Amino acid sequence: MSWADKQLKKHKLRKQIKEIMDSPEFQKERQKELDKHTAEAMNCFLLISVDYLYRNYHCKRKGVLKYLEFVLHQMHFAQKDEEYFQLMNEELEREVGVNVLGTLKGE
Repeated sequence: MSWADKQLKKHKLRKQIKEIMDSPEFQKERQKELDKHTAEAMNCFLLISVDYLYRNYHCKRKGVLKYLEFVLHQMHFAQKDEEYFQLMNEELEREVGVNVLGTLKGE
């Protein structure tokens, strides 16, 4: 196989891959995977934070349920306003002195 044939084959393969990745079916599956991983990460974070509340503040069932209800309520605001968490973080940093989002990013 000549160099030109190899280049043509590479070009065709790249074009096919791009077409597949741009297809609505692929995008839909990709979004489903992203949503799944996001939900798994959120569940892990909630479990870690509930464990912390239980171990350090001795929260029982009622306190844990109240916390989870609060989280769900806050998530509804976040879905409506993309800047919600950024604004909340700025306000908490002013009042408490901790940049939560910056800490998580390693800043």
